[in-house]
Amino acid sequence: MARPLSPRICLAVLLVCVSGCSKNGGFANPFASAPTGPSGRTLTGSPAEQVAQLEQWRRESELEVKQLREGVSGLTEKNQTLQTQFANAQRQMQLQSQHLKSVSDRLAATTSELAQTQMQKQGSSQDAASLNELNQEKERQLAAARQSVQKLKQQLKESTEQLQTTQSQLVQSEARAKSAQQSVDHLTASSRQRGGATIRPNQNLKMITLPAEEGTIERDGNVIRIQMPAKNIFNPQTAQIQEGKVGTLESLGKRLTAAYPDQRIGLEGHASSSQKTQGVWRNGHHLSSAQAMAIYEFFLTRSIFRSDQMFIVGHGANHPVYSSATETGRSGNDRVEIVVYPDAVR
Repeated sequence: MARPLSPRICLAVLLVCVSGCSKNGGFANPFASAPTGPSGRTLTGSPAEQVAQLEQWRRESELEVKQLREGVSGLTEKNQTLQTQFANAQRQMQLQSQHLKSVSDRLAATTSELAQTQMQKQGSSQDAASLNELNQEKERQLAAARQSVQKLKQQLKESTEQLQTTQSQLVQSEARAKSAQQSVDHLTASSRQRGGATIRPNQNLKMITLPAEEGTIERDGNVIRIQMPAKNIFNPQTAQIQEGKVGTLESLGKRLTAAYPDQRIGLEGHASSSQKTQGVWRNGHHLSSAQAMAIYEFFLTRSIFRSDQMFIVGHGANHPVYSSATETGRSGNDRVEIVVYPDAVR
């Protein structure tokens, strides 16, 4: 089955198309007047840089939404706990009040009896003292319970206010995320209005054979997919092509351009879920994007494919093909795929 083009692929198409057309002077930049993104931030640079900025803002907004939702969940749980504690404290206070009343009644009865039989029952004075002491202790416990209830009330109020504030921030963040996505969609739609490029579908792509060192090729629905392990192309943890693989990669590019001279070419980077990045790469998603861009630049500078034919996508660990439970599987998931689409660009 053909993989549907995700929003990230569309953004990647935008980046390549805008970059290629800007270099060739195919059309004027529709955002040359520095458009404004979400939250009043101003987009700067080339259309490709503006797309990257909008994508970054959208990710930040999504992260902020996620964090605020987690905050709302935590505060809601805390609010429920405080309400339970408040109810328990109220029940305890009622029990203490009932017990205090019982003790007070007993004290009153004993005091009455003591007044009548003071001379005959000296032991009653000791009971009265004990009951009086118990009464005082219960009064102290009741006072402490009332303070605890008051404290819980204040905590409940503060938690409720904080929950309301967080929910308000969540609504604002979701609005910013929506605004960022709308800006990206608008930029994508505008950039597609490039002159001179006509896309024609070809549903009968032919298969070619490749040497094992150049990669594996397979038909995936109506596209042709070439997989190359990242360790066979790049220096570890970098987007730098190994010196010994330049010839191999150039040979592969020539085979592909001979077989598919006008087809749409997708350069898609992938990383395993356990990919540990270092240096300038914050995560596997960034590294996979940089590796896809390195292949793009390689083919472009050697005039293997035109800029308006290619687009890049960094998938990170979103599309594994093997289990990450083994080193072999993780190594297989760290890869770059060259995808030949049935659309011909003329």
